[in-house]
Amino acid sequence: DHIYSQELDRNSNTIEVFVARLRKKLPPGSIETIRGLGYRLTCPE
Repeated sequence: DHIYSQELDRNSNTIEVFVARLRKKLPPGSIETIRGLGYRLTCPE
């Protein structure tokens, strides 16, 4: 059993919008984009 449907909408930009909003609230460099994998939170210096 799954909580959510396994059919993904590949054209949805929900994650991109969420990450963009987080980037506005966090210090610059806090979220790193890892191409082909996703995102990573970092500790900016």
